[in-house]
Amino acid sequence: MKNVTVAVVIHNGKKLLPQLAETLNSLPSDLKIVIYDSGSTDGSAQAASTVIKNAYIIEGKNHGFGFGNNRCLEKVDTEFTLLLNSDASTDTAALRRLVSFLESNPEYAGVQPLIRLWGWEKVTVSSGVFLTEYGEAWDSRFMHLELSPLKTTLQVPAITAAVSLWRTEALRSVNGFDEGFFMYFEDADLSLRLGAAGWKTGVVRAAEATHMVGASSRRQKAVEWELESSIRLFQRYLGNGRLSARWWKREMRILLYSVLTGRSPLWRIAAISRAIGRTADTITVPEDVKAVLYGEPMDYPQSRIERNSRGPGWKGNTIHPWGGLQTDGGSMTLQLKALDHAVTGAVSSGEGEILNRFCIPAGVTKEVRLAESPSLVYIHCDSSSDRVEVTTV
Repeated sequence: MKNVTVAVVIHNGKKLLPQLAETLNSLPSDLKIVIYDSGSTDGSAQAASTVIKNAYIIEGKNHGFGFGNNRCLEKVDTEFTLLLNSDASTDTAALRRLVSFLESNPEYAGVQPLIRLWGWEKVTVSSGVFLTEYGEAWDSRFMHLELSPLKTTLQVPAITAAVSLWRTEALRSVNGFDEGFFMYFEDADLSLRLGAAGWKTGVVRAAEATHMVGASSRRQKAVEWELESSIRLFQRYLGNGRLSARWWKREMRILLYSVLTGRSPLWRIAAISRAIGRTADTITVPEDVKAVLYGEPMDYPQSRIERNSRGPGWKGNTIHPWGGLQTDGGSMTLQLKALDHAVTGAVSSGEGEILNRFCIPAGVTKEVRLAESPSLVYIHCDSSSDRVEVTTV
């Protein structure tokens, strides 16, 4: 696969290198690999040169994710560029499907696979990228349980840089990433600029990859960067260079709520000030992209995994309307109590095989016994409005 170069940006990610090395070393040996180390202080660059075969490593300052990828792009001399997060993984079969699609569809600048949650292969974390009306980029079907997703290719307004294959000439035609984004949503901006230039982006759902989601950054810093990036997106594509009255009205409500609940709003004010201070040119989104820019409600993101949660999909001891559970592989009894109203659903293995169907009247508890449980179990209801309280015995 001599026509592909893999580009990876790392920053103090030494703990992620074993998984990253396993991924890169398993791909075809004729792929080129370029890694940009963004000012790491934990020895990431040296460690990467040791564990990743034939990688060309660039060491530089930390000016953001897009900046690092652009430095990688300067070294690319192949037809395609695979962008890969340090906390993501793909395989040769998926990569071949992405390459084959771009070779057969010259109007596409880039495509991503269906991306699953690392360790939970039936949980989707990205099936394309869309915007909210306030400029926030979001991953379609984030934290949705999909036992049997559709395999057809889907055209979307934007794709994620976590795992995506791009036509190198297309990236260069728009000068790569906008380095005015430090981190987050720069991939949505890149896709939309390419869309404005006449290119398409899509999701090849027959190819799959995995992503740890947030393993490379602290959540509080992520929220700050996301706010700054959303402002830049709004000004560029939605607000004609400005923040609208509607945008400010929502922000005032957020700031007031922070004060009333005893949380300091100063970090938000500082982030807004920084973002407004960075000018962004305005770009007109093509009508076909604008028509699908905000996505469909059924694809909206669900909650992230809560800290100390038993797995994805849980809120305390309740699933809304599904939850994943790690087991010790032995026999297990689940006590399922229907909340709000009667529920129907199933218990499935980590591979998606249905182990048990259930129908529970409102307020009633039903036991589901598994004589031998798989290492992963999904408990899922048939309706998105269902809630079930779960106790393991």
